[in-house]
Amino acid sequence: MPNQIRLAIMTGAGGVGKTTLAVNLGYEVARLGHKVAIFDLDPQGSINVACRLNKTPAPKSTTAWIYSGFFDGAYSLIPVWQQHVKNLEVFQGGSALFKVMPNLSQAGGGDLLKEALSDYPLDHDLIIFDCPATLESIPKSALIAATHLLVPLIPDAKAIDGTRVLLDWYTANVQELKLSPPPAFLGFAINNVEDGAEHQRLSKELPPHYEARGYRVFPPIKHYTAFTNAWSEGIPLRVHRATHPALKPIETIAAAITQEIKGKDNGKARSAKRG
Repeated sequence: MPNQIRLAIMTGAGGVGKTTLAVNLGYEVARLGHKVAIFDLDPQGSINVACRLNKTPAPKSTTAWIYSGFFDGAYSLIPVWQQHVKNLEVFQGGSALFKVMPNLSQAGGGDLLKEALSDYPLDHDLIIFDCPATLESIPKSALIAATHLLVPLIPDAKAIDGTRVLLDWYTANVQELKLSPPPAFLGFAINNVEDGAEHQRLSKELPPHYEARGYRVFPPIKHYTAFTNAWSEGIPLRVHRATHPALKPIETIAAAITQEIKGKDNGKARSAKRG
């Protein structure tokens, strides 16, 4: 039987292209024949823009309802890009998540997402948690529910420092929450790499730095205006331009996820350590 992968996309800094990666990665895995759901856990609700969805959904139709204390298993999953792929759905987030944050700080609040998926299981092969660019209560709930982590970062000092903080946060929370097994670390995605000297230098230095600590680093994803154009059109990059070179590194990540779904241990996904 295939494994259900729950992939938390987390970052210690904003502006790294997290949501753009989430929707394009979800699309690529769905293209491979897998059933995919993207849970928008970000109060900013950026996926609503990326997929041309209602920007102000009713709270009961968002992921906030999972944290409300009244969740009854009604996942309001919306099919997206149906003219191109048949098995990709989005569970919207948005500002309603701000209102349920007090529930997350209560005893057992961090377990609500995991409990929802346990009590009311979905038959999707891949569930992506698009987390906010903070290390607070919502990402902690995603960490508890996730089977895997993917960390996008851009090659600059702020994002690199944010990644260090994220890894420390991960280690501390795995220990505090006694997560066993902890979410496996799928890898780093070095994203939005520009042509400037600093980006080029760091994009070459970062992979061996993380690989020496046992982490997988996926091929870098260059910055292209095509991502912005596809975003403004509300379509995935492949639909915008089917032969775009940025698709290759995204396909590599999608292939790694497919291996995890099929249960093929390639020796790469692992628990994160300090570093």
